[in-house]
Amino acid sequence: MPFVPFFVLAALGGTLVGMFAFILGRRAWRARDFRRRDRYRDYWFRRLPSLLAGDTPGSQEMRVPEARETLESILVNRLETAEGAEQKQLSELIERAGLLDQRIRLLQKGPRWERLYSATLLGQMRSPGAIPALVEALEEDWPPLCSAALRSLGRIGSAAAGPAILGFLQRGRPVEPNLWLEAAVACVPDLEDFASLLQDEREEVRVLAARSIAESPHPARFDSLNRFVFHPDPEVRAQVLRTLGRSRDGRAVSLLIAATHDSIWFVRLRALGALAELGDPSTLDAVLHAVKDSNFQVRQRAAATLASLVSCPGEALEKLISSNDEYAVEALLSQLARSGLLWRSLPLLRSPQEQVRRDAEKLWSGAIAAGHHAILLNALETHPEWRVRVAIARLLARMDHPALVTELEQRLAAAPTTRLRRLLRAVLRSQTSCSGEKTRAPLARPA
Repeated sequence: MPFVPFFVLAALGGTLVGMFAFILGRRAWRARDFRRRDRYRDYWFRRLPSLLAGDTPGSQEMRVPEARETLESILVNRLETAEGAEQKQLSELIERAGLLDQRIRLLQKGPRWERLYSATLLGQMRSPGAIPALVEALEEDWPPLCSAALRSLGRIGSAAAGPAILGFLQRGRPVEPNLWLEAAVACVPDLEDFASLLQDEREEVRVLAARSIAESPHPARFDSLNRFVFHPDPEVRAQVLRTLGRSRDGRAVSLLIAATHDSIWFVRLRALGALAELGDPSTLDAVLHAVKDSNFQVRQRAAATLASLVSCPGEALEKLISSNDEYAVEALLSQLARSGLLWRSLPLLRSPQEQVRRDAEKLWSGAIAAGHHAILLNALETHPEWRVRVAIARLLARMDHPALVTELEQRLAAAPTTRLRRLLRAVLRSQTSCSGEKTRAPLARPA
C-alpha cells in the first residue's frame, strides 16, 4: 500500500467533519426558523378575529420580517376562497396593515426577483390600488415581469386597466397569447375598444382581438360588429360570427346565412354555431343546405344545429337520410340523444294527433335504421307507461332490422316478467330474419 501523507488524511478528515457540521448546523437553523414561523402563525390566527373586526396590527407586531410575511401569507391564502363580506374584510385588513403598500414599493424599487414575486402577489390581493403599479410594470423590458403584471391585472379585473392592456398589444410587446387574452376579457368591458386592433396589420394582434371579442362575457352590439363579418382575415370573421350568435339580434340572421357560404370551412362552421344560438326557425333552409357541405365537420355542425331548430325532428331526420350522409345523420341523432329529445319523443308514438304521431314514427324508424335501436329496446323494458311500451312494440313489429333479432333474443332470455316476455316474443316473431317471413302476432294489450 503506497504511503499517504498525514496532512492529506487530515485535510480529508477535516473536509468531511466540516460538511457534516454544515449539514447539522443548517438543519438546526431551519428547524429554528420553522419553529419561529409556526409561533407567528399561531399568534396571527389567534389575532385574526379582532383584526377582521377592525383592529390594526401594531408596529411592534410587524417589526420582524417573518411576522409580516406570515400574516401576508395567511391573508392572501384566505382571500383565495373568501366571498362577499369576508373578502371585503380581508382586503381592508391587507391595506390597513400596510401589506399592500409594501408590495407596491417592492414592485417599483425592489430587487429583480422580489419585484416578480410582488407582481404575482398583488394579483392575489385583488386590490384596485395596485393597478397603477402593475400598469407601470407593463413598460418593463423583462418579459417574466410583464407576464406576471398581465396575469395580476386579469385577476383584479378592473376596467381601469383596459387601456393599458390594449396599448400593450398595440406596441407589439412580446406577450403570451393566453395571458393577454384573459386580461383583456376581464378588463375591457366595451367590445368597441377592440375595433382598432381588428384592423391592425399584424395577424397575431388581429386574432387576439377577435378572440377577446368572442370570449368576452359582456354583451355584443350588432352595430359595432356587423362591418367585420366580411373582414379579409378568416379568423376575424369566424370570431365575430361567434359573437353575433350570442347578440340575440335578429338583424344578424341574414349575415350569418351569408356566412354559411364562406370559402373557408371553419368560418362556415362558426356561422352554423351562431345560428344554433340564435334559434331562428327561418334559417332552416340554410342549415339544410349546409348539411351537404363538402367538409364533414361543417356537415356535423349543421346536423347539430338542425336538431336545435326543427319542431319536427322526424322530418329533419328523413331529409338527412335522403342526403346519404351517414355522418350528418349520426350527428343529428347523437345531439337528439344528448338533449333527451329522443326519450321524450317516446310518448308521442301514441299521440292522438296524427301529424305528431307520424313524425315520432319517422324519427324512430330513422334511428333504428341508423343503429340507435338500443334506446328503443331499453324503453320497451323500462318505460314507466305500459301503453308507451305497447306503442314501441308495434313500431318494432313493423320494422325489419337484422340487428333487432339478436338483441330481442338476448333480452327475451333475461326478461324478468311474463308480461314482458309475451311482448318481446310478439315483436321477435314479426322479424323476417327470425321466422323467414313476417307474421303478425297479437301484441299485449295495455292494462
